[in-house]
Amino acid sequence: MDVKSIILGFLMYKGMTGYELKKFFSISFSFFSGFSYGAIYPALKKMDEEGLITMRPEIQDGVPNRKVYTITPKGKEVFLHSLRGPMPFEKQRSPFLTRLFFFAHLSPEERIRNARQYLASVEEVQRTLEATRREIEAHADPFQLLCFEFGVRFHRDLTENISETIKALENTQVRKRRPPR
Repeated sequence: MDVKSIILGFLMYKGMTGYELKKFFSISFSFFSGFSYGAIYPALKKMDEEGLITMRPEIQDGVPNRKVYTITPKGKEVFLHSLRGPMPFEKQRSPFLTRLFFFAHLSPEERIRNARQYLASVEEVQRTLEATRREIEAHADPFQLLCFEFGVRFHRDLTENISETIKALENTQVRKRRPPR
């Protein structure tokens, strides 16, 4: 799903501010998508222009006004169409695998250091996921919980794969080879 569909999906539950959308995004899709917080506000502006959402200012005393975004009937239709549409397999991008392919050009120490650094970053994502577990379990519907558990397993498996690769790197002497013809 694209960022527009994700935002529409959140707004199917209730009207939200940009801040609330960022919060929902951070405890759900930030672990599983390449979208950044920076993509949310431009998407909201474009979706408002397309008539998929409306923005209603909420006046507050002593603090800046809130902008509450609500999905329109057209937005609901677009969201449900994207949800019901085909779900093609998406190729996963992996900077680690791309670099691993060329590790023959690094020293054994550099290979292991790079792999361990990547492992540490994946483990940090795992810790962050586990830190959100209570909040997610308290508020998630069964499908959101399935999504969360899938992500936990995915990162656990990724950690195991990287760890196995590090063991192999520690036990392998690689000689430079010519690329295939």
